[in-house]
Amino acid sequence: MNVPAQTFVDMMLSRQAIGVAMALVILGFVTLNRSFCRAVWTDPTVFWRAIARYTAVAMGLALVWIGLLDDWLQIVTEPYRLSQKWESKREIYQPIDGNIRTISIILLALAFLGIAMLFARHVGGYSLQVGTLLIGVLLWIPLFIMNGRINSTLLQGAETSDTAAEVAGLSLFWILRMGLVVGTVLATLLPITMVIALVVTFILDMFHIRQPPVTHEADGFFAELGNRATERHDVPLKHLWKPHRRPL
Repeated sequence: MNVPAQTFVDMMLSRQAIGVAMALVILGFVTLNRSFCRAVWTDPTVFWRAIARYTAVAMGLALVWIGLLDDWLQIVTEPYRLSQKWESKREIYQPIDGNIRTISIILLALAFLGIAMLFARHVGGYSLQVGTLLIGVLLWIPLFIMNGRINSTLLQGAETSDTAAEVAGLSLFWILRMGLVVGTVLATLLPITMVIALVVTFILDMFHIRQPPVTHEADGFFAELGNRATERHDVPLKHLWKPHRRPL
């Protein structure tokens, strides 16, 4: 394989590529849900506005730190790796320094706390959190299995790709792999966040500070509906009634 093609393949297989993909997915979520994010950011309560800003900073730091210095895939597969009985199964390729991993876990925990609080405030309470937790667990199982299979296949393909056509085909396969990787990461982080949200929701309810904010998105609709109702003249029911003849 020539040098440019090898460099391109190395970039695709780097852990930083997963960090960029995660950042793009979160940016896309914020872009597609601008009205919701704006409502969270401009919450009428000072406390919840501060929580929104804290969560944005914590999540931004976690994305930058893990994307540049750590590995998202290693983080979400760490419990499974440590649960293996044989030492050979616990071996990992290009392990991350323990201090870097500790900071990554701390940043994620801080981000999880903020996301859990905002979820309890703006999205839903216990039933929705339990439902989201179950969905995340059910999604994680097939995604984790497929992700492991496609990673090994991609590595084998990278070793045997020599021509430009083979590298192009590998790129298409890499897009599928990145989708599975991001899905696996999100399906792992989502249940963890919901477990924290259940505890956080209970604490917020104890102190009576979780009341959902009053929104005014539908004020215009109901105002127009009221105007039309006042303009409508009441017609007696007997004027609207018409006798029906029995068919022959």
